[in-house]
Amino acid sequence: MLPSLSAMLLAAPLTFVAAANQVPTFDVHPTCQGADATAGAGGRGSDACVKSEQSARDDLVKQWAKFPEADRTRCVGLAGMTHMPSYVQVLTCLEMARDARQLNTRERGTVGSAPAR
Repeated sequence: MLPSLSAMLLAAPLTFVAAANQVPTFDVHPTCQGADATAGAGGRGSDACVKSEQSARDDLVKQWAKFPEADRTRCVGLAGMTHMPSYVQVLTCLEMARDARQLNTRERGTVGSAPAR
């Protein structure tokens, strides 16, 4: 018997919370398959893509704990919504969330301040 939709929806957040505690592991080969078609006759597109993804994963490993758990959960969840997950996508999502938060904080700090003379 298949689990009910409500049971699946309740279980999904638990999966993402667990995923937020450690850098995810993706199979990036499906993501990188299309790179060969755009690389021309050399066929190095897929190899370059896989190297880029591995580099992004290495960066994630170094920076993972610096990102808020809520951002990690959201970004990993977004990447997991496709059949072509990407470390580059997760890292970009996390960096954008961080940068937007910093920008928002700076803007709030300048609202109501007297202009510099």
